[in-house]
Amino acid sequence: MLPMAKVEIIATKDKLDPTLGTLHRLGVVQIEDVRRRGGPLVLPRMILDPATLAQREEIGLLVARLESLLALLPAQPLPTNAADSYKEASASPTQEHVAGAKKILAGIGARAQELAVRRDELEAERAALPRYQATIRKVMPLAAELADLQGYETVALLIERRYSSVLDLIRQELVESLGDQFELNAADVDEETTAAVLVFPKEQSAKVSALLGRENVSRVRLPKELAQVSFKDALAAIGVRMAAIPAELEGIRARLEDLAVEWYARLALARAVLRDRLQELEVTGRLGATRYTFVLVGWLPRRNLDGLRAALGREVGAQAMVNEIKVDKKEMEQAPVVLSNPAPAQPFEFLVKLLALPKYGALDPTPLLALFMPLFFGMILGDIAYGALALLIAVVLLRRFPTGALHSLAQVMIYCGIWAVIFGVLFGEFLGSFGRQTFHIKPLWIERGGDTLTTLLVFAIAVGGMHVVLGLVLGIWEAIHRRSGKELVERIGKFVAMAAIFLLAGVLSRQLPREFLTPGIAGLILGILLLSAPMGWVGIILGPIEALGMVGNILSYLRLAAIGLSSVYLAEVANRLQGMSANIVVGVLIAGLLHALNLALGLVSPTIQSLRLHYVEFFTKFYESGGEAFKPFKQTGL
Repeated sequence: MLPMAKVEIIATKDKLDPTLGTLHRLGVVQIEDVRRRGGPLVLPRMILDPATLAQREEIGLLVARLESLLALLPAQPLPTNAADSYKEASASPTQEHVAGAKKILAGIGARAQELAVRRDELEAERAALPRYQATIRKVMPLAAELADLQGYETVALLIERRYSSVLDLIRQELVESLGDQFELNAADVDEETTAAVLVFPKEQSAKVSALLGRENVSRVRLPKELAQVSFKDALAAIGVRMAAIPAELEGIRARLEDLAVEWYARLALARAVLRDRLQELEVTGRLGATRYTFVLVGWLPRRNLDGLRAALGREVGAQAMVNEIKVDKKEMEQAPVVLSNPAPAQPFEFLVKLLALPKYGALDPTPLLALFMPLFFGMILGDIAYGALALLIAVVLLRRFPTGALHSLAQVMIYCGIWAVIFGVLFGEFLGSFGRQTFHIKPLWIERGGDTLTTLLVFAIAVGGMHVVLGLVLGIWEAIHRRSGKELVERIGKFVAMAAIFLLAGVLSRQLPREFLTPGIAGLILGILLLSAPMGWVGIILGPIEALGMVGNILSYLRLAAIGLSSVYLAEVANRLQGMSANIVVGVLIAGLLHALNLALGLVSPTIQSLRLHYVEFFTKFYESGGEAFKPFKQTGL
């Protein structure tokens, strides 16, 4: 964990822009709000003048428009010199970028929006036309029975069969309104739908529409261009239109692609620079100010303090003063956290962050996780072939994901695969017993299962005991470091109680002489008393429970043996089924599928169980979580 320093930067207001620009480029300072975490308000917040506020609003709108245009265009690779262009552009005045963005938007905005709107219309039309087509096909048989009457209007209706009785009501009301000047044909077109076709004089259209509205009957409404043609002609027109839409869409995509090739890089650069400027304007609300000066307060890694002073002196001048603020222990505990570990342990940092960041100044458990998690994984999987396949999968993931969480996970899998191979050699396992039967592989230590089960279980408990003891020792050290007497007494009590339980277990199993019985009982009583003391009266009940909980913690490590044995037995089932099959191809296929399942379980289950042992059994003995991640004020770049 990197040591942090709290600093204040003081300069005259005319140096605000170059100061923020320098800090933005350096990206090493987390700027704090002057009112953060309470306390006396020494300085009022800086208030932007009306012109700057207007500029912030304008830049915000421009960034939103640029982002919407970039979302419309097909993504394009940025030129090789994009980073240099970005660096050069970042040094230019804000007004130049505002004017440049407006020019870009004027050059491409309207064209891209028109193409996007037309594309969306075509996509909606392509989705809707099949529905119209299906509806017309349902009512066409009814329309074919009607005469082609000049001056009459035809309306199609679709009604759920359970409500088809409404047609009788419509027919009765039409007789009262139109007499015999209409014709209504209806038929069931499928199990759920009744279709009807109504023909009436065009001059009665208003009456019919009102009637259908009163009865809540929905008309089949075609697009405007098809509303005045026959169903037969409408169906033909829909077919022609559906055939033409893909070509139109392809033309629009090609035109958007051409626009993207010409404009995408410029749009991305303008958005990146203006977004940076917007961040610089927004962060001013965290600063304090007097009439002529501003004060910026923030955290940074102590190793960057001299570099910050040098950069501000070089780019802003002597007017920018950087002072380190002395903070008390309580405030220092609220400092942001930057994990700093050796390269082999860095991939495990994201697994620690999945739980929570450690408090500033607390012990970072990442190196311990990097040491023990692959070891536990290897103990569980313990197979040369499975470990080698895990390594192969990890290499593929490393190439597929060059950055991010999956890249870190692949690196973790590399270590886990290596330990799986090592324990596979110790156990003499290659696809379970296949290696011993085919290649005569001999275990260097023990063969899992059978007569060695007791040895394996004792080894798992021994590993668990060592792991838990280490956690307690670290917890005692942390309590001393933080000068927390209550936690110190409690953790010493756990340590003494666990040592006493080990003594008693050794005596009861006849591994230790009976002379250790009395010290074991005395130690257990002392440990319970120490555990109970910080809890007050409730400790009379909770103290013994906590002592027994230590036994449960250690017994949890039996999963290192039990889950590994389940993998051994599944591999053995696969091998035996292969040998029992009369057809060698079928046997190999069955065995391969079972081994693939075993590998999948062997990758997931050991990972989960190893993490559980750390999060629940180990970290709880010493880990102080609740840290805040370091979020420096830095440029986002392209």
